Amino acid sequence: MPDVSVPENDDLTGFPGAQAPGGPADPTNPATDRLPRVAAERMEIQTGSMRVAATFEPPMLAIDGDVDVSVLPALVGTLAKVAHHGRGDVRVDLARLRRVDVGGLRALVASADNLHRDGRRLVLHAVAPWLLGLLIVTGWDDAPGLRVVSGPVPAG
Repeated sequence: MPDVSVPENDDLTGFPGAQAPGGPADPTNPATDRLPRVAAERMEIQTGSMRVAATFEPPMLAIDGDVDVSVLPALVGTLAKVAHHGRGDVRVDLARLRRVDVGGLRALVASADNLHRDGRRLVLHAVAPWLLGLLIVTGWDDAPGLRVVSGPVPAG
């Protein structure tokens, strides 16, 4: 089960418009001390060797680490939540992606296809040459709803 949290002091560098999590737990209700705090604007998933930081407005994810079959449910779930709660294209920062297997690529392409049905796109930023090569070899570089950008996520 992935560890879902919203860290107190993580400013999600590179996510324009990201907001800090909500205020402290309600001191008048001791039960709130045991509940996880999740802000509506952002979330973070840490599972296996992958970390995903996400915001809903603007809809963005930053993937850090390795994407393989063991982390696919967490990645797919996060992509779906961001797509559902955000408006417009969903941007994915891959600057810190170390490795991805075919299942991970397939999950990105399937998410792009789902967005395409709503007139939106999945925009992959900071795509490394090796990853672009994999997308080309699989024929997924021009998948419906997928846009591949070698540069970083634009600020603002």
